[in-house]
Amino acid sequence: MELVHPKAWVDPAAQLGEGAEVGAFCVVEAEAQIGAGSRLGPHSYVGRGVQVGAGCVLEAGAVLLPGTVLGDRCVIQPGAVLGSTGFGFVVHEGQHLHIPQVSGVEVGADTNIGSATCVDRGTLEPTRIGSQVRIGAQVQVAHNVTIGDRTVIDMQSGFAGSSSIGSDCQLGMQVGMAGHSSVGDRTRMAPRTGNLRKAPDDSDLWGFPARPRAEAMKAQAALSLLSKLDS
Repeated sequence: MELVHPKAWVDPAAQLGEGAEVGAFCVVEAEAQIGAGSRLGPHSYVGRGVQVGAGCVLEAGAVLLPGTVLGDRCVIQPGAVLGSTGFGFVVHEGQHLHIPQVSGVEVGADTNIGSATCVDRGTLEPTRIGSQVRIGAQVQVAHNVTIGDRTVIDMQSGFAGSSSIGSDCQLGMQVGMAGHSSVGDRTRMAPRTGNLRKAPDDSDLWGFPARPRAEAMKAQAALSLLSKLDS
């Protein structure tokens, strides 16, 4: 039997699985589906038609907007927003007009998304985050981004529209990727690395613009030597 706090609001057309818990001041819109044993923390929001798998946890203030699909056992930490409108504009007659983002967000099983992280919905196809992914706090995942299984992303990182991250990658704090750039499977990116192009599998990237670690270290050493030369 589901457990709904008396101060929560659940639309009669929503579906709650066995043992689902809905905390105080939660809102669950029509046609949303909450899997068995999932727990919605206080003030969380589940939009119309959203699908939440079994055993998921939405912490306080987490927001799942329409078009979002969560696999089983996902954790969405406080204040995270999934399914927000992507940052896409076109200039027409001197005005910035918004490009409609009409798709959603798909998240695989056993994924953890950190506090205040934002994942934008896709334009025509979903933004996709794989299974067993770990995303830190205050990360921006733009529209149409794809993130492979088991990838780990540290806090305050940002990924522009249609960028792609492979599986089993390790990305440090405050890394960034330009639109349509990509890194292959098992790639490592040092903290504050900025990738502007396509990098193959097993890359080890450092610096801005990102380059292979060994090359970047040589460049840094050369700069250090130059600074010691007499003017």
